[in-house]
Amino acid sequence: MQNQPDGLEPERLLVFEVTGSVTDFAKAVNRIDGLMFAGEDLLDPDELDDDPQVYLLVPDRTALEQIVNLWQRWQRGMDLPKGFAPWRNLFLRLRDIRPWGPGDRVRPLDQSLLLEAVEDAGQDELIRLECELVFRTGADAAAIAQNVVAAAVMNAGGQVVSAARHSAFSYDAMLIDMPRDEVRRIAQLHAETLADLDPILSIMPQSMSTTVEEGETEAVTPDEMEAPLDEPVAAIFDAVPLQSHPWISDWLILSDPYDLQALSVGPRIHGTAMASVIVHGDRNINSQAIGRKLYFRSVMYAPAPNGFGVLPERFQDDRLIIDLMIEAVMTMRQEGFDDIVIVNISLGDANKKYGGRMSAWGRALDYLSYRYGLLFIVSSGNISSSLNLNGYVHPDDFNDANCDDKKSAVLSALDEVKADRRILAPAESINCLTVGAWHKDGMAEVQLPYGRFRPFPDCEMPNISSALGHGHKSGIKPDILLPGGREHIILSPAAPPASIRPQAQGTRFGGIRVASPPVVGQPQDQSTWIIGSSPAAAYATHTAHRLYEVLEREYGELFTDLPNQQKAVLLKALVAHPASWQGADKFITATKFPVPANWDQMRREVARHLGYGFVSPHDAVSCAGDRATLWASGRLGPQQAVEFSVPVPDDFSRSADTRSVKATLAWLSPTRPGHQAYRACKLRVIPLSDNSKHALGVSPIVEPPWTQTEAGTLIHRQWSGQAFGHMGAGGTISLQIQREKDQGPVLDDAIPFGLVVSVGMNEVAREN
Repeated sequence: MQNQPDGLEPERLLVFEVTGSVTDFAKAVNRIDGLMFAGEDLLDPDELDDDPQVYLLVPDRTALEQIVNLWQRWQRGMDLPKGFAPWRNLFLRLRDIRPWGPGDRVRPLDQSLLLEAVEDAGQDELIRLECELVFRTGADAAAIAQNVVAAAVMNAGGQVVSAARHSAFSYDAMLIDMPRDEVRRIAQLHAETLADLDPILSIMPQSMSTTVEEGETEAVTPDEMEAPLDEPVAAIFDAVPLQSHPWISDWLILSDPYDLQALSVGPRIHGTAMASVIVHGDRNINSQAIGRKLYFRSVMYAPAPNGFGVLPERFQDDRLIIDLMIEAVMTMRQEGFDDIVIVNISLGDANKKYGGRMSAWGRALDYLSYRYGLLFIVSSGNISSSLNLNGYVHPDDFNDANCDDKKSAVLSALDEVKADRRILAPAESINCLTVGAWHKDGMAEVQLPYGRFRPFPDCEMPNISSALGHGHKSGIKPDILLPGGREHIILSPAAPPASIRPQAQGTRFGGIRVASPPVVGQPQDQSTWIIGSSPAAAYATHTAHRLYEVLEREYGELFTDLPNQQKAVLLKALVAHPASWQGADKFITATKFPVPANWDQMRREVARHLGYGFVSPHDAVSCAGDRATLWASGRLGPQQAVEFSVPVPDDFSRSADTRSVKATLAWLSPTRPGHQAYRACKLRVIPLSDNSKHALGVSPIVEPPWTQTEAGTLIHRQWSGQAFGHMGAGGTISLQIQREKDQGPVLDDAIPFGLVVSVGMNEVAREN
């Protein structure tokens, strides 16, 4: 029994709709001979799902019918047969037991999206859908299932556009065109449609990318910079850029095997902007550009405007996005770009919010990162819908409120709809670094126009459109927050209740400044301001690249000779290392929990918004003057541990100034799609011993709960204090990391890790 249907055969699958705690349900399951979970620690209930479901694969259809009959007998108030008493405790915790069916293949969100597509389509128009099949390991069984689905599509008047199968991460899918009326029947879960076909796991709209919106533009002056010559170590997969723009033209190596440039007759906004941020960071700031070429793989294009204006950039229409990602990585390696270890994907599927089940895109990135030694830096996604301000009947009431009441109202409004504002695929990938948008940029504060205001004027917070966590098994996602432009809020003048919406376009009042395509009547070389998690992820990519250059310059072959997997995880740890909540937890906790609740629950709610916290790109690259920063990289075999000796500044024993120790551990894990133990390998940072804490004069600082931080592949540990240490001159502390027992069959692979440790004191400069 497990809580995700991936890899299970629907013809032998029972769905258990649970009331109350999934953990309590698991205990009832374990009291029944022949039924068992892989382990309660492996359950992954969606903590925002009021109707959790778990799945039981039975030996055959006869067993399935026996369990359903037993449940129906119980529902009629009849006594259970002799020997079935333990089932009573199980049934008390259930709302329903039923065979896997149409409502599981077409989930509620997808039903509504499909019905919207039907309303927008013409009578004779075909609608493009993605259809994922139940993954079958045997080639013959898979071929039979594919043929069954293809025949059903054709019999309904549709056609198969493309198909892809990738056994490495249990993916088998088709891109299909279906008649408008048939799509309506599928969305309405009619029998004898694809929704009722056993080989199908899920049916959904075609992947649709998130976009950025540009506002006003400003002409740019070409930079006088030397063109970089060195081969790239970073790549970006994005929409066809404006290659001729002077801010990016000297850096780009474009790969466009399907000639998407020819289709890109609309404004090339997204790819141009993301390339600009990766190369320069925020052009509001005069910062250093990256010193190498940037590999750019086109995976989207800008279609021609229609009668209603500019259309958003879109994925290649006739390919599954998963297939495009796999091919993009393989082509990059085949073209000889073996040194690339950083890949930016400032994209997301607007139709796929995370809801407890790993997306195929997330599974693909997890596989690719481990297989090819790549750090994928991914945007968390943006949710730009309006928020109702309950408690404020009229907009004027909100306008007249004081600052504290306003910001509490905004956060409360966000909290009420948090289930609808979750990260977008592939941001839940466990191996990638997921980046949300910090309400920050390099522009000076100015007076805002009437009707716009700052949501959180006196504390650091994410933009309200930045998608929320959590991730897989309620782990930390987004991992970190980087500047994504100051997103101002517009108060709606409409009828009550009062509502607000984020200003999607950057302006001269807030936003990350980037290269932009020209507009009619303006010079060719333009810039604009953008907002969102996309530029935030691009900024993280810029930061990772700058860190690569620092390590290359300072450590030479000690760093450059590392295998790609180890470079990738070391950069992942270094980018995330400066992250902290910067006091925002106090505001979030006070607003969400006016009456204090369980400590762990409160910290998890903070982490939903902040992840590990805010990262200043400058701080990540330069390291503050009061720290000594050490790094290590290696590999750990099964249940292996390694101990590091960390030197401690002598002033730890001579001063009562605040001192801190921070450790960040990152790794890449193989995955097991279709199993409860999706993440195959878990690493840990062992807490400092009591003797070490006493000698240092520090205590643990817990931001996200430690149990939550151990659900992914990135761990922070912090200790701080003001007590005199007792270390003595030349002292060291021991810091140990270890690989836990593998979650499932033991893997012989040695797992790559990167560890970053910093020690520091206020007011005292340290060098290492």
